[in-house]
Amino acid sequence: MKKLVILIGLAASAACSGGKNGAVTLSARLGAPNGQALTTANGAAQVASGIEVTRVRVVIRNLRLEREDDKTETKFAKGPLLLDVKGSDLGGALVQLLVDTKVPAGTYDKLKLEIHTIESAPLPEFKELVDQGVSLLIEGTIDTKPFTFASALEAELEHEGRFQLGGTANNITLNIDASKWFTAADGSRLSPVDTTATAREAILANIRSSFSAFEDDDEDGEKDEVEDGGIDDGDHGEADAGDHGEHDGGHG
Repeated sequence: MKKLVILIGLAASAACSGGKNGAVTLSARLGAPNGQALTTANGAAQVASGIEVTRVRVVIRNLRLEREDDKTETKFAKGPLLLDVKGSDLGGALVQLLVDTKVPAGTYDKLKLEIHTIESAPLPEFKELVDQGVSLLIEGTIDTKPFTFASALEAELEHEGRFQLGGTANNITLNIDASKWFTAADGSRLSPVDTTATAREAILANIRSSFSAFEDDDEDGEKDEVEDGGIDDGDHGEADAGDHGEHDGGHG
């Protein structure tokens, strides 16, 4: 069974404030919207016309849930976590366990996380990103020519939804929609080797908005249907988002 490779640099922990705790897992998938998979062939995934990705690495940390009733936060994984996806796993047909922990039972309405650089490598797999001072590395080809898009992106992302946790088998899926990364609002192609600030910021804005989260207890990569109208992905709030490095470009 092929799965995303997610490396955990530090142990996950839940901040518990008393009361009953429920088991919860957080899974992740890289793909297209609504549980669909990217088109893959020969170890690459097509994400835009003439653009294929062969490997994606993202540093994620400080995952928190916000309670619906009193807006308090529960931190359930500090990280850093490395999302490392390549080969046929780029299709995103399956989800991969990212965190397995316990949180206070209740209804939560936001999942929060950070994309952030790190100063030292907790595992060897983080070393290349640490050496380059980046939190994001995307490798692939554009019109058959190799490229690497790298960024010291720092962003705090919020994903509104309705997460009813406290049962024996609760799962939240973090969905990353790579199909929109290199497509502008007007449908035109954004080039990963375009070094202008306008092009880079458009791509990074697409990456930030490509993250969504939903309750997915059967772990099939699709939103569960629940009472009270189901779960709404909601808006994607962003804070402290920036691109602090100029590392992209074609590498032959």
